[in-house]
Amino acid sequence: MKLLTIGMGTKGAILSDALAKRGARVNRARLFKCYAVANDIDTLRSLKSIPERDRYHLTLYKQKDVGGVVNTILERYELFEGTLLLSSLGDDFGYTLGIELAEKFKEAIEEPVLGLATLPDEPELAELRRRIREFRKAVDILMLFKETEDLEKRVIESLNLLALVGEIDLKKRQAGEVVVDTSDVFNALIKEGVSAIGTATRRLPPLLIRKILMRKDYQIKGIRSQRMIDMLREACENLSVGAEVDSAKSALIVFSGSPEEITMDGLFDCISLIEEMAPDAEVRYGDYPCKSRDMSLVLLFSGITKLKF
Repeated sequence: MKLLTIGMGTKGAILSDALAKRGARVNRARLFKCYAVANDIDTLRSLKSIPERDRYHLTLYKQKDVGGVVNTILERYELFEGTLLLSSLGDDFGYTLGIELAEKFKEAIEEPVLGLATLPDEPELAELRRRIREFRKAVDILMLFKETEDLEKRVIESLNLLALVGEIDLKKRQAGEVVVDTSDVFNALIKEGVSAIGTATRRLPPLLIRKILMRKDYQIKGIRSQRMIDMLREACENLSVGAEVDSAKSALIVFSGSPEEITMDGLFDCISLIEEMAPDAEVRYGDYPCKSRDMSLVLLFSGITKLKF
């Protein structure tokens, strides 16, 4: 999933710069084409990975200036499957510009406009709720992340795993047991309400040690399935924003890692757990196989109508 990625304001620009450096690539192609728009020149100067020509300084969010930025970006004729707008709801400039940019992009392109908004530590709740509602109206999809010390790491891990869904690495030549593509992600995301993301990662022992310690088929299957269930529970505990997941209207789970470690039994057990947590949610699932000692999970709940602050 290739995303045109624009960071707005200080927080958004920093996140976009981090994705420019550490965002996922497939077949040497970047999945995130990153830009930054800020009203603080020092913020733009501090960026290390976004090229100079992809940084824009706006003192005010006048419509003609915002339209000029959108036109300049779209004139480059780059292929992408959606636009991702990064902003903090605690940043007046980033929040207002995000709404303006979302409206301009929706007028200019047919692809979905995604918003990723971060929530400040100590917000004024009434104003925060209002901003969430207004930002959600402006975009097709709104993902929320609470601002924590490891925010950058969590955003990159979550977006990288989501972006890899549906991508095919020509060198690896592997297909998943259950294939999901970009449309599955968008169908899971495009619901009324907002979205929350959880992730989990496990470092597996070397293959030789695994073969020596686990020689029985039932042992291998049982351990692999239990690992998947444990990862799902961990992802539920570290969702990007506090939410009552029983209000979710859809869910997506994708495991990434060695195909030998991803079992259908484990996948179906995870689906059953999600159906218990969110009875009204439509569940989509899949795997992204890759030869790695790391096994990862991304869990996405969308259509959430009840948040915990």
